[in-house]
Amino acid sequence: MDRTDRLILTGKHLTPEKIAAVAEKNIPVDYSETLWTMLKDFRDGLEKQLVEHPEIKIYGTNVGCGDLKDVGISIERFEDYQKRFIKAHNCGTGKPLPEKIVRAIMVIRLNSFALGLSAMRPETCRLMIEMLNRGVTPWVLEEGSVGASGDLVPLAMIGAVLLGLPDAKAYYKGQLMPAPEALSSAGLKPARLGAKEAMGITNGSSFIAAIALFCLIDAENLLKQASVTGALSLEAIRGEKDAFSELITDSRPHPGQVVVGQQMRNLVEGSARTTREAQQTAFPDQYPHTVVERVQDRYSFRAIPQVHGSAWEALQILRNTLTTEINSATDNPLFIRDTSGIYSARSGANFHGQPLATFIDTVKTALAAVALMTNKRVFSILDRAQSYGLPQDLAVDPEGGDTGLMITQYAASARAAECRILATPASVSSVSTAANQEDFVSMGSIGVLHLEKIIYNLSVILGVELLIAVRALQITSDILPDHLNRLGHETDKVFCYMNKLMPPVNEDQYLRLDMEKSIDVIRSKKLLELTQASFNLCV
Repeated sequence: MDRTDRLILTGKHLTPEKIAAVAEKNIPVDYSETLWTMLKDFRDGLEKQLVEHPEIKIYGTNVGCGDLKDVGISIERFEDYQKRFIKAHNCGTGKPLPEKIVRAIMVIRLNSFALGLSAMRPETCRLMIEMLNRGVTPWVLEEGSVGASGDLVPLAMIGAVLLGLPDAKAYYKGQLMPAPEALSSAGLKPARLGAKEAMGITNGSSFIAAIALFCLIDAENLLKQASVTGALSLEAIRGEKDAFSELITDSRPHPGQVVVGQQMRNLVEGSARTTREAQQTAFPDQYPHTVVERVQDRYSFRAIPQVHGSAWEALQILRNTLTTEINSATDNPLFIRDTSGIYSARSGANFHGQPLATFIDTVKTALAAVALMTNKRVFSILDRAQSYGLPQDLAVDPEGGDTGLMITQYAASARAAECRILATPASVSSVSTAANQEDFVSMGSIGVLHLEKIIYNLSVILGVELLIAVRALQITSDILPDHLNRLGHETDKVFCYMNKLMPPVNEDQYLRLDMEKSIDVIRSKKLLELTQASFNLCV
């Protein structure tokens, strides 16, 4: 493949979307010829110094690591030490990561190496690049990192495949096999790691960043869809749209509130169901008090700009943090070469996951709030006393034994309750490691796995809201006069699509199938495709 078809890693210009393209669409990667030359020159000089000046001690290079930082490593043991280091750090447990996550980790590490401060051998970088380009993906387990001294355990599992260790495993063209077989099948030979390289591979919060970037992309899409399902729910109860007016949103101009308020206005633009006339039209057997002037709705409807807007801002912060992280040198130590050609290293904590962990926790709480509030809207629509006349539980034939959609809210509530638990900050749950040499760790590795589950839960809850909002609109479509039944220009597109996917029913259905259809619509991003104009118009 021509080099122009490849993503050239520079250490400076990577984005979450570019990483996702490599991870999911197999876009090949490479370094520029200039960078390859620079890496070789820098590494050759370091190796020469390690031979000629062993008295210059460099952490993790010619002395040990962690609490063994004062133990020397002889030149003859450099290569053997890398193997021992990788073997000793292979302590993973739990479920295997999806291949796309592992590929993203590799891209992030390679981009860090491109800054030249890790002094990695070009041969090692070349092998990792060829593994990506030829489809060799290490088998990595999700548990083991404490998010501090780099994501040591999962990254060591990648290192074990680079070394071709027989106990390591990798996927090749979708098939899991021993690492030596996977490399051989791709026409590759195992690496022979030199001084410091095992540490270079395992240092860095690349595991946290890789999962977080996919969480970010998914969460941004889900948050937009939360506006869509929220708008449908608003129309289902013939809600009050003044809460989304420019007077309200722009008089307290938090950026997220302004954006989400405009989204809601765009989505329900042209809706007749949110007019005073529609609100004051009685449904059969409607409670008398529900026909009076509405004034304002419950928080779960009118506070959408404030709650969703806060999540929007939290995601913007995470995006900015991730963009910095994936274009950073996260190794330890980092090498410099002075004007006289002498190499030295600076030890620090650029591998520490706290910059990510802090804002991962922020997004967790923000999305949990969205999940909880969405569940409140579901609850309101299913309760006749709160839905302004919708049938209790949206049961079509209660006298005939229908229970309607009551239990779908149980399913959503279970996920909402779990979000509360998962939203507990991981970044303040440190434990000491390495004989207290590493006495404060970020636990961002745990936080990001919790974020991943919150996003899953939110997709389920939004799927339930989509289902009940559509059913409510179907049930009442023949009750309101035509001129009051009109939906917003954008929400009508969603309703028409869902009405074909899940036609109106006249009795209880096997609900799991309806829920699966609705949740699949959320996860497929179909709502965004149908309503893209609403979001293109936003600031």
